[in-house]
Amino acid sequence: MTSKSSFLVNLKQNAVRRTWSILLFAITFFFLLPVILMLNFSSLLKYTEEQYLARQMLNSFKDVVAVNPFIMAVTLIFAVIAAIHGFSYLYSRKKTDMYLSVPVTVERRFAVIFINSVLMYVVPYFIFLVITIIIAGTYGVNDAYIIKMAFISFGVNTLFYLAVYAVTTIAVMLTGNLPVSVLGTATLLGYENGVKVLLLSMFSNYFKTYSQYSDEKFLKTWFSPLGIFVSFQNDFALALKDNISVMPAVQKASVHLAVLVIVYMIIAFLLYKARPSESCGKSMSFKKSKKVIKRLIMIPVALVFLLFFESASGGSLGGAIFGLAAGILLCHCVIQAIYEQDLKAVFKDKRSIVYIAVIAGFIFALFRFDITGYDKYIPNENKLVSGTISLDTPFGNRASFYDDEYDNVTGDRYRFDNMNIIDKSLLCDIAYTAAQEIDGYSKGYGSTENPNTITATMKYTLSNGKNVYRNIYFDYKENEELLNRIFADVNFKENYIQLFDNVFQNNTDIFEIKYSNDFITENVDSSINSEFINAYKKDFIDMTFSDVENTLASGYLEMYAVIKNDNAGENSGMDNSINIYYEFPVFDSFENTKAVLQKQGIDINERVSKEDVFSVTVYDYVNNTEPIEITDADQIEEILDAVYARSQVYFSAVNSHYNNDYDVDISIKPEKYNGYYNIGCGFKNGHVPDFIKQN
Repeated sequence: MTSKSSFLVNLKQNAVRRTWSILLFAITFFFLLPVILMLNFSSLLKYTEEQYLARQMLNSFKDVVAVNPFIMAVTLIFAVIAAIHGFSYLYSRKKTDMYLSVPVTVERRFAVIFINSVLMYVVPYFIFLVITIIIAGTYGVNDAYIIKMAFISFGVNTLFYLAVYAVTTIAVMLTGNLPVSVLGTATLLGYENGVKVLLLSMFSNYFKTYSQYSDEKFLKTWFSPLGIFVSFQNDFALALKDNISVMPAVQKASVHLAVLVIVYMIIAFLLYKARPSESCGKSMSFKKSKKVIKRLIMIPVALVFLLFFESASGGSLGGAIFGLAAGILLCHCVIQAIYEQDLKAVFKDKRSIVYIAVIAGFIFALFRFDITGYDKYIPNENKLVSGTISLDTPFGNRASFYDDEYDNVTGDRYRFDNMNIIDKSLLCDIAYTAAQEIDGYSKGYGSTENPNTITATMKYTLSNGKNVYRNIYFDYKENEELLNRIFADVNFKENYIQLFDNVFQNNTDIFEIKYSNDFITENVDSSINSEFINAYKKDFIDMTFSDVENTLASGYLEMYAVIKNDNAGENSGMDNSINIYYEFPVFDSFENTKAVLQKQGIDINERVSKEDVFSVTVYDYVNNTEPIEITDADQIEEILDAVYARSQVYFSAVNSHYNNDYDVDISIKPEKYNGYYNIGCGFKNGHVPDFIKQN
């Protein structure tokens, strides 16, 4: 009984010492929760139309109690304040001696500070959260699901607070004064993700075949509570937005943070017990940790300097070496000065300079000279299960893609999730071809040195479950046979554009379909949607690369539908309908598509007549002359025969069939389209009229 009373007394005494922190936390939560909610509601009541008011108030309530970014920010700041202020007596020898003179065990003292640090965050947060929910209820906003999300957010935020508190406590135990503790906390919280971002920058900078999709698993955070929590917040907000279960994200983050809290608090307590009292006021508490921490900081700093000076010097090796040396020396000097609190100390521990120069130089060499053969990766056929090739073509990049919830996804993401090419020999041949040619290509697409470059992002799925991503480059003129093999693979074709899956198929009957080549735009009768789409699918499946390599697209199809949003409830904040829109290329080789369109009276190659043209303006980028306006009917007719519409390039297979020396704007007479209409065009290669060249 006496022990329990004494512990409560210790808690009270510690709380009194930390009064200003408790008040700060309480006042902040008061403003972040009930005050902000009432201000938002007041504004909505004043300016929002009545039919939208309930939904907007519900959204505001959700934003305040469940996905409030300000609470995340203050949680981070409060955890740092609580840990540093709670153990701030360790910075003073007098205070430390006073605390040690009190007959309280180390375990109790640590527990008292920890429990008070938890209570000063949890209690005001919980109280003002409940008050906020009650206030919302008085306005008629009492959605049970959002209230549940508010308390889930409260729980995860608390775990984040404890994890950051534990990391900060470790920093305090390793250091001896306030400035170094703050620097140590920032280093511990940001080191893991900072090193990963640095490495990814080096991958991107040095490897031509590096793909950003390689980042996904590499960027997963294991040790930093800040990285884990940011990832959770993104997943949590996205799940709420899409009206799907948040529990997978909650469980994953909660378990991860809880494990870190336990592990880090054990480490912090062990350091607390071992921390020598004479370390007060010093930069570092433990002599043995100095070199380890310094060298772990010096390596990434040296590489950052290397990248900066290499880039500033135009990629020169000399600039890189200078940056490496400068980074090592500067970082060593600064840390030594901080450690010893003496500028003369910068000349100590010269061995670290040598060690870091060797380690950082080796890392640099791995990337700069591709010692591991990263850019020439070819998967082992025996370990390869399947693959995806997201080919970079104009019509492929122009396409739209939707997931099962009709949210937009990128073409690469759609293909990686759906395309599984099982022809291993094809996949290995692609990799081999790209590896053989990689030295001949500069970074980028379609450079002047390599005008026939075609690019793709590859995903190789291996038998161990690992996915390997690479950007590849090769000459499509020299590898036409390989591209024909790619186009002949049914799995590639059926997943290259979203034409064959259920998301598209479910809306076939309600699509409004138009054909356009910019010169004409014609509607297709909706009664033949099924027949027309089936004809187009057959043409697309039969299309070879050779069919489309040397020709522009004749035009394109627009398919538009408005569908009901099944996820939109009365107060969900979501629109009741969803617009989906697709654009697909039409090539002259698409015989079945052309036949159906001809039945509709549509000629895919139809152009406007010269009688419909008001004027033509030609912009000459070769001679950089003034624009030429042409109104002569015969000259207009010659121009119409020599031009292509810009949209034809956007829907072609490769980007090499156009002349970029001129822009041609064709202005159509108002009576043709009941209003002003302008068609952006260019001249076909070798078809620039002589009178244009002469002018």
